[in-house]
Amino acid sequence: MIFAYIVAVVSAVALTSAYPTGAPTSACFDMIPGHAAEVQKGPAPYTITSAVTAVKAGHSVDVVVSGKTPEDFFRGILLQARQGDKIVGTWTIPPTDTYSQLMNCGEPGNAVTHISRDDKHTLSFSWTAPDDLEGEIVFLVTIVKTYAEFWVKIPSATIQILSQH
Repeated sequence: MIFAYIVAVVSAVALTSAYPTGAPTSACFDMIPGHAAEVQKGPAPYTITSAVTAVKAGHSVDVVVSGKTPEDFFRGILLQARQGDKIVGTWTIPPTDTYSQLMNCGEPGNAVTHISRDDKHTLSFSWTAPDDLEGEIVFLVTIVKTYAEFWVKIPSATIQILSQH
């Protein structure tokens, strides 16, 4: 009986502090944080935007993740660019950003995650398309507001990748 109690306490402590310094690599493909909670089904109170609808291969585009209202803070993030199911491109984090870090989801720097549990409202990053990429991509972000409240694969508008030629 005492063993079951100890296991329950240790499990509860582990769950309350899960992934405070970034998403695990096990979340790279499905982008689900691994929390013992259900994905939110309603519309996300967050947006992922870019000022452009097209970019040339090899060039960069700025991407902004933000809450829709001042109350829509978030604590965790996993951000990727995808062409179909394939994670593409590389990210750059501004030097003044103390909340984020690059992640390796098969290639160094092809994803961004959080580095702290501090409340955030808006984060900006730069994404660079591979030199040989053509077609459409979409930015996807998983946002964690609290341990039990998160949205998975919030999509941006489609971005067209134009040939360098």
